[in-house]
Amino acid sequence: MDARLIIDEPAAGAHNMAVDEWLLHDAGRSNCIWLRLYQWNTPTLTLGYFQSWADRALHPASSQLDTTRRASGGGAIVHDRELTYSVAIPTARAPSAGELYDQVHQSLVRAFAECGVDARLCDTPDQSPSPAFLCFARRATGDILCDRHKIVGSAQRRRRLAVLQHGSILLQRSDVTPQLSGIAEAAGISIERDSLEGVWLPILGQVMGWKVREAAIPAPAIPWINACEMERFRNPEWLERR
Repeated sequence: MDARLIIDEPAAGAHNMAVDEWLLHDAGRSNCIWLRLYQWNTPTLTLGYFQSWADRALHPASSQLDTTRRASGGGAIVHDRELTYSVAIPTARAPSAGELYDQVHQSLVRAFAECGVDARLCDTPDQSPSPAFLCFARRATGDILCDRHKIVGSAQRRRRLAVLQHGSILLQRSDVTPQLSGIAEAAGISIERDSLEGVWLPILGQVMGWKVREAAIPAPAIPWINACEMERFRNPEWLERR
């Protein structure tokens, strides 16, 4: 199966979420698989889809950051010194929720090993009835850990025709969340974005059975993405409705 690869330049949080929303929409419409790698042009907080806007106050250190809401669930994430990925797959071609998590994360564990980073999947999730506000202060089965530190977390949004999974790979500690270690701190190894992409993409393609081919978002999709950005991911009424 072919997977269309987009390697994006850093962009604003609302735009990043609108592009992922379009990938989910298009995967269901066109039966295409999309893979995207991207970063953030300024430190940004994303709330999980089901988190309360009022809980924003639980993390004062990020109170001045640009804020948007993801289409996926889970805890809030401070996106800063990281590489973010997303995959959008037609439902008819997608593995189950658990299989998709495992396959993507296992491919990352293999890529980390090639970069000299000893990482593993979490098999002892948190049991707290009140999960932490920040995603990377939580532990769920299948998260990627390095020396007890969570360095990769992912979340999904499933619709009738397609599924979106996106996740954050913490390359370095953010000044906004000094309590959370990235790969550089947990493993003592600094990995550049380009290096990780070069190692990971062939492994991911092998694990998923994809032929990964570089592509671009078609020009007719840009107005759709821009409208989605303004109507949802920059719209206070939508952001604060929970």
